[in-house]
Amino acid sequence: MINPHQNLHALFAAALLVFAGNAMAQATPTPTPAEGASASASAVVSTKASKAADRKLAHRIATVLERTRGLNAARILVKVRDGHVTLNGSVTDNEQVSLAADAARQVDGVKTVENFVRVSGPSL
Repeated sequence: MINPHQNLHALFAAALLVFAGNAMAQATPTPTPAEGASASASAVVSTKASKAADRKLAHRIATVLERTRGLNAARILVKVRDGHVTLNGSVTDNEQVSLAADAARQVDGVKTVENFVRVSGPSL
């Protein structure tokens, strides 16, 4: 015959196994919504700061291009992303194409320069 205490012991052992299994399944901590929001807010601030720095660098490059002797920078567009500069637009001769790239490379904070400035006829 089965002792009532044996039934209790078996039931208790089964309950322990169920609870232990649940505890093991939750061993990996999950970030709370506040932690996730904090990380995402930090990324937004970082992105905004990066874009502001890019705009500031683009403005400094445009100013340098405007002040470069022998270069008509009126039709040159400057784009910057993380210090990588892209020049687009047109000038009237090949010498100005080189002047634009060389002047942009001299500005502090510039990592690389891609020069897509092309030669076209004089502006009207």
